[in-house]
Amino acid sequence: MRERFGPLLLTLLGILLLTISLAAWWFTRAVAQPEPATLPETIAGLPLVETRYGPEAVEVVTQLHDKNFPLSSGAYGMYGNHNGMAMLWVTGTPAQPLASRMVAEMEQAIAENESPFTPVGTREVNGRTIYELTGMGQRHFYFRSASLVIWLAADNSIAETALAEALSFYP
Repeated sequence: MRERFGPLLLTLLGILLLTISLAAWWFTRAVAQPEPATLPETIAGLPLVETRYGPEAVEVVTQLHDKNFPLSSGAYGMYGNHNGMAMLWVTGTPAQPLASRMVAEMEQAIAENESPFTPVGTREVNGRTIYELTGMGQRHFYFRSASLVIWLAADNSIAETALAEALSFYP
């Protein structure tokens, strides 16, 4: 019996090392080559007028935060016409816990540092925490959806409609 335990243990150890190696390879590849995230075609009736996807969008987010989060996807969209303007930043992380950590770090950084944003509060919508802020002449919301982190900025007149549509698009 003892003679069979050694080969079994070595086999399990090999499988564990292979799994860890594959996970590390996938994580490194995902962060090195961010995929495009999806954007809705309209928000609050406003058409999409400018976009950035994949590495270009991730670069914009990294510059805004002056921090290098491990992002595996990204998209930026500007929506607008004579009825108003909204902007949507979507970033994906390789795993949900990273997205949760990113949201927590955003909340902490806004609370502790000088920021153009003033926290208004949070609200729960379908089990998700939505963080609301004001600043730069708009209302801002950010939240997590699975492994995505979404930030929405919208003119006051369309902010609630834009939020409802973003929450619907990113369940």
